[in-house]
Amino acid sequence: MFVAVVVSTVMLALFTINTRLKTDLLNAIVANEMSELVEDYPTQGADAIPHSANLIGYVVTPAQRNQLPEPLRGLGPNVKGVTLTYNNHTYRVGTHALGDNKQVYLAYDITAIESRESLFKLIAIVAAILVLILAVPLGAWIARISLKPINALAEHVANLHPGERTARLAEQFEHYEVGVIAHAFDRFMSRLDEFVERERSFTADASHELRTPLAVIQGAVEVLQQDPKLVESGPLTRIDRASHQMAELIEALLFLARDEQAEADGAAPSCRADQVVSEVVDAYRPLMARKTVEVSALDPCEIGAPRIALVIAFGNLLRNALRHGGDEIRVTLADRRLTVADNGDGMTTEELQHAFERGYRSGPGAGLGLGLYLVKRVADRYDWRIRLASRPEEGTRIELQLA
Repeated sequence: MFVAVVVSTVMLALFTINTRLKTDLLNAIVANEMSELVEDYPTQGADAIPHSANLIGYVVTPAQRNQLPEPLRGLGPNVKGVTLTYNNHTYRVGTHALGDNKQVYLAYDITAIESRESLFKLIAIVAAILVLILAVPLGAWIARISLKPINALAEHVANLHPGERTARLAEQFEHYEVGVIAHAFDRFMSRLDEFVERERSFTADASHELRTPLAVIQGAVEVLQQDPKLVESGPLTRIDRASHQMAELIEALLFLARDEQAEADGAAPSCRADQVVSEVVDAYRPLMARKTVEVSALDPCEIGAPRIALVIAFGNLLRNALRHGGDEIRVTLADRRLTVADNGDGMTTEELQHAFERGYRSGPGAGLGLGLYLVKRVADRYDWRIRLASRPEEGTRIELQLA
């Protein structure tokens, strides 16, 4: 398309310039001959009137105009130049008024010039067409050759994985212009490898170092709860509840930090969503206090995700509803849609816009701002669609479409 525009523009410019130059040149020739005729006619009379193969002149009175070729009869005085065709010839014609009520007509034969110009235009048009015909496959071939190393580099980059040590790209593209880009990618991958290694080390260390003290705390709490004097202890109950919440949060964060798409035996992960929902609701009953949690529908449903993923997602939704919702909470699992709705104070438009952002908190009793953020992370990983609907004083409804 670009080549066609360029060629068309060049051809149009050439034709315009050629026409302008030809017109100016012919007008100059006619004007020069007319000047000589006007100067010589008073002294030489009819001998001054040219009559050659290329130039024909006429000096007539108004009564003698019928002797002129028909195309010349309608021309007025002092015509600088006009192209007329008659008697199978093309002429550039000029006129000039003389004394004694006479008028001079001068016709310069440009038939040969017009023929050569037509041939030039034809050759130019044919050449332009040939250029266009050749430009498309030639341009495609050149582009394919030029883009080959770029496509190869793009393919290598697309196959790179942050966790895999691979051969450096610069070695494969050393003799190409894209070698600079390959070197830049190598430097970036080196930094990324270091980052991934640090993240893996942290995840492994955190998995051990954080779980161990929590296990000790929970074990100690269980021992203390066996003492009849401490069974109803408020501080001990809060410690037990906080330790379990911290264990769940650590498990969620470690799960999201790992990129595990299969079970240990290589099988695709799966779980029964209805069973997980029922288990999570039972686990959260100590937190319900005076609130009512109604499971209105619980259809059998198997999903392609590990159990921990749904525990994290649904657990955070239910915890949010218990913490910020009203007295009535409804849970449904039907048509692969998991819904948690409450009759609480609802959310404002601004709160809806930031609800899934990490660290966003609002309202009394706000937590760490991680609940809905973790739900969104899990949903994105397993292509679950999440919908949040809420209005002030009308409660909140969150729906997970399980893929």
